[in-house]
Amino acid sequence: MEENEKNNLNASRYKNMNSVYIDTNVFMYLSDKKSPFYFISSRLIKYLKKQRILVFTSVETIQEIIHFSQNTKQLAYGIKTSLKTLETVDKLLEINQKMILNYLKLVGNYKNVESRDLLHLTVSMENNINLIISYDKDFKKFKEIKAFTPKEFLAKMT
Repeated sequence: MEENEKNNLNASRYKNMNSVYIDTNVFMYLSDKKSPFYFISSRLIKYLKKQRILVFTSVETIQEIIHFSQNTKQLAYGIKTSLKTLETVDKLLEINQKMILNYLKLVGNYKNVESRDLLHLTVSMENNINLIISYDKDFKKFKEIKAFTPKEFLAKMT
């Protein structure tokens, strides 16, 4: 099979999906019109909504937004970004005890990865979401899930 045919098969596999998990950084860029990633993040969300692909994130995302905004003394921005995130997602996923137990197993397997990324991975896996969209390249290290940047995702889909 030629490389182009393989790429088309991979793209068609993702075109059949019905949900994605969006990482915190996409929502942060989506809330900052001055960001160089604003336009592509906005385009991503519009595409997902138009295609009726469900957008998920977890309570960890809201915590990360607020944590960042407190550290940078921009709490109003953090609250605004959190509210916009809640408006954007189809569902904010909770974290429970079973997920934490699975997260702790992943921590043992991925010793050099940010803890919060492993929490996002766990929530995705526990909710049968097979794709994460993030600007964080660390997600590409995970064998349990497929990860794309917004630009990569849109290039495959459009």
